[in-house]
Amino acid sequence: MRYYLDGTVFQCLLLGAAEAGALTDWLTVHQADVATSVLARWEAAEDVAMTDHSVRAQALAPLRGIQEIQITGRALELGSYAVAAVPAYAALTVGIAASNDQIGGVVTYNPDVASAAEVHGLVVLSPGRARDWYQS
Repeated sequence: MRYYLDGTVFQCLLLGAAEAGALTDWLTVHQADVATSVLARWEAAEDVAMTDHSVRAQALAPLRGIQEIQITGRALELGSYAVAAVPAYAALTVGIAASNDQIGGVVTYNPDVASAAEVHGLVVLSPGRARDWYQS
């Protein structure tokens, strides 16, 4: 199974969140099984935009080599189904993942993305957190 990495994954790594160690361990094992999108890359770049160039380049290094999937019309369509229940960003994130036949799960630390992904039949992973953390 392949997993879509949303922007919160990169925020976790870039900002050194408590889950960063577990996430790094998971990514080491599953590097070949992940993909992301320009949306997640943009979100990560935004997090480090105010730092100097060398810090920014080092912080964004984990993004290199991860396959990027395209945002298609189907992604926008599927995302539009969820926009009434979750913020637009979360809906689009799930639409991107759900529209790709190779993606069966989402790695996220955003409760809106996690909930919407589950509704779309995607497996939700958040290394370093309890399996159902977003359901409380």
